Amino acid sequence: MEYMTVKDAAQRWNVTERLVQRLCAEGRVDGAVKFGRSWSIPVSARKPNDLRRADSVLQAAPPRPRRVPGSLAGLMPLMNTPFAPGTCAEFVDSLAPGQRRDIARAEFYYFSGRPQEAVAAATRYLVSEDFDTRLSACLICVYANLPLGRIDRAKDALEAARGAIAAASEGAPQLRAAGAFIAQAASVLLHLPAPEGLPHAQDVLPPGLRAFA
Repeated sequence: MEYMTVKDAAQRWNVTERLVQRLCAEGRVDGAVKFGRSWSIPVSARKPNDLRRADSVLQAAPPRPRRVPGSLAGLMPLMNTPFAPGTCAEFVDSLAPGQRRDIARAEFYYFSGRPQEAVAAATRYLVSEDFDTRLSACLICVYANLPLGRIDRAKDALEAARGAIAAASEGAPQLRAAGAFIAQAASVLLHLPAPEGLPHAQDVLPPGLRAFA
């Protein structure tokens, strides 16, 4: 099935993008699939007939709060976002060009059994100024270097992840939980001793990472 973006639907239906988002959230757009904060809409989907209810709800709705830094909403974007089975590559391609799409593509390479491409896609973001992007790149390089036999590089990436969290975790429980998540993953992947005394990661991680943890 061919999909269009919220922007495309708004232009086609001559309404605002925000209204299209609301219509999708209300289940009034047949076949719409949510990806993170936005939607993919079948090209064949018809404009809902009665927009008045959506308009009234939209005007009454309070503005949504912006994402708080350190919420981990941008960590491992592919793993952390629902998409319809069989549409993984399409989801990655639907993301806006930039760091988030590049990291999602690196995840796609890793989970598709292409670790060398995963490392190549993620390595340049190991020093990204965006915390979620940098931490994602570290995690991907930890995982993807293992099947390549590059154990030293995997350990270096793990230490880089730990260092990034330690530098940013003061007063941020989400980041401390991310540290627990990474320590647990390292324990399994690198056969290290199980960590003790760490916070329970599942309590504060986003749903996608919570399931993985």
